[in-house]
Amino acid sequence: MTTRVNGRDITLKVSTKFFAGITDVDLSSSATVETSLIKADAGVAQEEIVGFEDKFAISGIVCINEAGQELTEMDWTALRAAYRAKTLIPFVYGMGTAGKPEIAGNMRLMSWNEKSGSAGKATISCDAKIIQDADLDWASVAV
Repeated sequence: MTTRVNGRDITLKVSTKFFAGITDVDLSSSATVETSLIKADAGVAQEEIVGFEDKFAISGIVCINEAGQELTEMDWTALRAAYRAKTLIPFVYGMGTAGKPEIAGNMRLMSWNEKSGSAGKATISCDAKIIQDADLDWASVAV
């Protein structure tokens, strides 16, 4: 029998810290295709997957750390500063449990959005591009 995983059990850590106030993380991947047409192909174009473009869409509630929390959580002000500084941020995405799947690498925040309506909590959303020197290991497990 398979084990169903609750969304709340999958986390995104940035720079070894939790992303404060996070409510949703979407990981998406698209293949990068290169098309070629050489004479030997007899007029039929050939496509080859040459890589992947991976990214996160992240949303959450605006949170500002209390004294001491900056040791374990990256809050709104730190993330906002990282975005504007074009900082390359190390991340780990997964269940954070030994033997469970995870993806680790570096990402850069590519867009930033804040929403502060008159009712409810202020929210943020951002997109992050996963920066790759080589293909990510989607089959790795936490140690």
